[in-house]
Amino acid sequence: MVTRCIALAICSCLVAVLSVVAGIPLDVDCSRRQNVNTVRGCCAYPTLNFDQFRKQCGKHMPVGSPKISPCLYECIFNATNVLEGSEVNPSNTRSMLERLLGNNQDFLEAYVEGMLNCSDTVEAMLKNRRPRHPQSSECSPVAVYFAICTQSFVFNHCPSSSWAGTDACETARLQSLNCPNNQLSRGAGLKKQ
Repeated sequence: MVTRCIALAICSCLVAVLSVVAGIPLDVDCSRRQNVNTVRGCCAYPTLNFDQFRKQCGKHMPVGSPKISPCLYECIFNATNVLEGSEVNPSNTRSMLERLLGNNQDFLEAYVEGMLNCSDTVEAMLKNRRPRHPQSSECSPVAVYFAICTQSFVFNHCPSSSWAGTDACETARLQSLNCPNNQLSRGAGLKKQ
């Protein structure tokens, strides 16, 4: 009995030490997936005003079609010169996001910071993407990958005035920040600099 208690104590200490060394908080269960419907309401994201780019990118905004398409995002990025090669231009990024977000300063800062911190994640997403048929899309996925990564960064750093703060939301944020399998798939794991 004493041997079993000692073994249990050693295992408990080992788990605690490994969690600290790995940087994963003890209360984060990386094997548990979050319910998408629960997570959807955690951060009250602003509506992006794509109509600001209708003149330049209207052909990618047909009525009744989804607004999220690689071609629309690529067109907006090209119209605003957000990318210089594979590098994000901070000034042009801020200008683009000001047009998309209007005067929402809390979210503007979070989105700008997210965009500026997504280059490595986008590069990893490109390396890990599945091959597609050449005819499936004539547009690059790079801009959409930046949008996915940035949205995830904003989830992780949602302004407190827009954050639900429920236990489920806090758990989802901890998982997004700390679980390696969530970091690339959700574009998360980005740390504020």
